[in-house]
Amino acid sequence: ALTPWLGLDVPLDTASTKHVLVLFGTLSGLASHQAVEAALAETTELCQVQWAGRAGELQYVLVLCHRKAGEAARDALKSFGFTATSFRGWKGTARSNIDQIEDRQRILSQELEACRARLAQEAGHQTALQICIDRMTQDIQRMEAKEKLLSSTSTFFLEGWVPAEQLSDVEHLLSQYSAAWEATDPEPDEYPQVPVKLKNNRLTRPLNMVTDMYVYPAYDGVDPNPLMAPFFIFFFGMMMADMAYGLLMLAGGIFMRRKLRPSGTMEHMAGLLILCGISTFVMGALTGSFLGDFLPRLAKLIRPDTTFTALPALFTPLTDTLAILIGSLALGLLQVLTGMAISVVRKVQAGTWTDALWDEGTWWIILAGVALAVVGIGNLGGYPIVLLIGLLMLLYGGTRNAKGFGKLTALIGTVYNGATGFFSDILSYARLMALMLAGSVIAQVFNTLGEVTGSVAGFVIISLVGNALNFMLNLLGCYVHDLRLQCLEFFGRFYKEGGKPFRPLLINTKYVDIKEED
Repeated sequence: ALTPWLGLDVPLDTASTKHVLVLFGTLSGLASHQAVEAALAETTELCQVQWAGRAGELQYVLVLCHRKAGEAARDALKSFGFTATSFRGWKGTARSNIDQIEDRQRILSQELEACRARLAQEAGHQTALQICIDRMTQDIQRMEAKEKLLSSTSTFFLEGWVPAEQLSDVEHLLSQYSAAWEATDPEPDEYPQVPVKLKNNRLTRPLNMVTDMYVYPAYDGVDPNPLMAPFFIFFFGMMMADMAYGLLMLAGGIFMRRKLRPSGTMEHMAGLLILCGISTFVMGALTGSFLGDFLPRLAKLIRPDTTFTALPALFTPLTDTLAILIGSLALGLLQVLTGMAISVVRKVQAGTWTDALWDEGTWWIILAGVALAVVGIGNLGGYPIVLLIGLLMLLYGGTRNAKGFGKLTALIGTVYNGATGFFSDILSYARLMALMLAGSVIAQVFNTLGEVTGSVAGFVIISLVGNALNFMLNLLGCYVHDLRLQCLEFFGRFYKEGGKPFRPLLINTKYVDIKEED
């Protein structure tokens, strides 16, 4: 900020006097010195310009003029983009201020180096300092919790939540003290305030990463992790479908758990990498993919007369594309039907079984009619009647709550939204085939580029670099698309959101691992 004023040997705190107006400011960089001075000379003889310097598209100037000519001088300078500048707190010339700043920087640099040297001397106490930090963190959390208590000189009042399976432990603890307490189940009107603790096992706990990114289920909702885990893990492996990629994911997850010892979201990520890595390896074995067709091409480069042309495979994305597409849609239908079944159970439990009949039951009857038509059962006396019943139920169910002219709009909306919504959800699962095919093709393209070199070293380098890029791209793409299928197509059928996570007062440490012993 001060550098453009170095050419001006005038204190920046120079103030206007009774007769002289002092103006520091900037002009457009396009304005020539001659034009500015000529414009001022034409306006008044009682004005002088001192040119300080230039920075970017601006020129920095000092304008001195008699107060009687101040108004005319400002009007003349406006045509050149003049803007006044204020130097609040600056005293002396720009050079003297910069010298002071540089002196201060040198002093601070010396102080910084001295601080670093003193810190380096504490290296031997690093472990003790880390333990101290963790202890102080717990003390701070404990004091923050105490501030939430209602207390007097001899008593305190605490109200909170405890998981039902741990109530006996709380009862045993409180029995050791002079405490009056009671435990009650929350009433329905309290459900929005009740925190949610998901019940997980080793298989479903990593799926908390997905639930945390979406939104917690309501207290009276459904824990989505056990319902989502088989679909999420299998879908991910189906889209990735490569043995080498699966081994990399498995190794990465194990490394994170054993070496980095993560907690929270990173711990869930490590578990999810392990589970999805196993699924990816299995699907890669079924499709005969190890870095695409890396092994057969490498064998051909080493021995051109080799008979090893492909790994054993149950099916491959490039030759069985239609079958994989049909399988993807079938898996999508299975997950959508699972979501609908969960919705039926929830509605029946809530006593709204008629909604379950008209919302989900209608589509089950329609799908049953479609299935009968596909397999050719019933002819004129079978599936047409089932389809007719389903369509009539669809029309009645969609308009049962509408009145008057609203029945017509409800009828149109039911048919259009119902059909397009249901079948578009099923078609969304075509991405399972698309990502499997894309990953396989990209891997083979890089293998082909490496094979063109004609050397084993060139092939290995190009193939590994390309497959590394393909792996990172698929790792993100498969997760995002899998997440979309769960959150939109699956959760949209039954999920009731709005819960807040149960976060008890725990020992949260950064440097020390706490192990509970019986």
